[in-house]
Amino acid sequence: MEKVRKLIDIEEDVLNILEQEAKKQKRSLKNLLEYTIEETARKLESPSAEYQTMMDDMLQRLEKDEVNFSPIEEIKKKYDL
Repeated sequence: MEKVRKLIDIEEDVLNILEQEAKKQKRSLKNLLEYTIEETARKLESPSAEYQTMMDDMLQRLEKDEVNFSPIEEIKKKYDL
C-alpha cells in the first residue's frame, strides 16, 4: 500500500507526552504515531470479533423469539427518569 505524507499541527505539551511514551516503548516518535494512527483506523474500520459474535448471538436469539423487550415507560419508571 502506498504511503502518503501529511503535515499535522500538534500542541507542544501533547508532543512532549508522546515523545515520552515513545521512549518508554523504545520506539521513535514517528513509529509510535504511525502505529497509533493505523491501529485507531483499523478499530474504526470494522467491528471487533467480540462485537460481531455478540450481534450474531443477538440476531439468532431474536429469530428464535428469545429476546424480551421492555416498553420505554417501564424503563423510565424503573430508573426514575
